[in-house]
Amino acid sequence: MAYTHVQTFNPEILYAFDPLNEAGNYSKTHSHNFLEISILLEGEADYLVDGERQDLGTGTVMLFNPGVKHAERQKEGTFSHQLHIGLTNLSLNGLPRNHFPNKRALLDLGCYADAFMEKAWRVTKEFNEQRSEYQLMGKGLILEMLGLLLRSLEDGSDNTIPLALSQTAVRQQHLVNHAVYYLENHHSEEITLEQLAQQLFVSPAHLSKIFKETTGLSPIHYLIHVRLKHARELLKQEEWTIKEVAQAVGYQDAYHFSKLFKKYYGTAPSQVAKEQRTV
Repeated sequence: MAYTHVQTFNPEILYAFDPLNEAGNYSKTHSHNFLEISILLEGEADYLVDGERQDLGTGTVMLFNPGVKHAERQKEGTFSHQLHIGLTNLSLNGLPRNHFPNKRALLDLGCYADAFMEKAWRVTKEFNEQRSEYQLMGKGLILEMLGLLLRSLEDGSDNTIPLALSQTAVRQQHLVNHAVYYLENHHSEEITLEQLAQQLFVSPAHLSKIFKETTGLSPIHYLIHVRLKHARELLKQEEWTIKEVAQAVGYQDAYHFSKLFKKYYGTAPSQVAKEQRTV
């Protein structure tokens, strides 16, 4: 089966970083409210994964769904070079939002392992070097990695859970996916809840209820998130004024935009621009 719909599948990369862990390094047992992929590029590490302690080596791939507890420590005389990728806004057909269909976090990629690791190293290179369009290149590689993970899970694996959503929930999922797609691609325009609902042929009340149940945000608050996320990237990358950035993401009032931005990120847009331009 196809887990993705190409038009609306657009996960957001929260982070991609590759720490070099030396003996004594550890992280306490924790979980996330998003999806995380952890890859041992080199070395070895002691992980609490799937409920037990395991010594894992180079080439190990783990995929932690939201709420799955895990921890790690670096034993004496060992090191590890790892890549961690955090993802949200990820929706697969028939599954809860931000979930993959794996029963266990520890994955066996089989014949896809070499291709997956090659792309993991390329992601590491892109995010470390930060050359022109590194985020686009990195996202393209991560999308390919997600495709390989899904193929490995579907190829006769016993590590795949059955579809967890009812037909009604699947229809609601598709509605939210199309709403998110519209907001992502029209965020610079004037959008009201009524206009969005009209585009999707549902009532505003129904859309608002289903959207918040699925994402935790109202459609309008999600729109604000999208706009400010794009604004932050523009402030980091472009020599634009605050007013120009505000207008580019859909705000005609630069003062209102600045207040929203500071409330959301804890810092003024002018400070983000200043820090970027002094690097």
